[in-house]
Amino acid sequence: MQIEEPPRRRRLVSLTPLIDVVFILLIFFMLASSFVEWQAFSVDAPGGKGSAATTETEPLRLHVEADGRYRIGDEALGPSGLQDRLQAVHAEAPERRVQVLAAAGAPVRSVVRAVDAASAAGLRDVALLREDAG
Repeated sequence: MQIEEPPRRRRLVSLTPLIDVVFILLIFFMLASSFVEWQAFSVDAPGGKGSAATTETEPLRLHVEADGRYRIGDEALGPSGLQDRLQAVHAEAPERRVQVLAAAGAPVRSVVRAVDAASAAGLRDVALLREDAG
């Protein structure tokens, strides 16, 4: 007696769920990614010895303390006073160089606020430096 095997059926794998997953991932990454430089600012490397960036006047040194406060020389400033002081500096000498000296541990928000205040005051020659602890 011979037993017949049932005919084998070919299982077709549906690609529809795979395509759906790929499209969902594509949409997710398109929505989660940002291709625009959001509020970017340029940082230029210092020029050589004969650079036009060197000026005869002493640069204004703006210190950002570790607690986020600002100081120009012995004058302590708040965020609103900083803006007014930098505008006065720009009125006196529009081409004056400003050095923002960030202390170790200074909040990044305060440092960026100082650079933004200098830019908003119209000062274009702004350098960001690290203040040595010693």
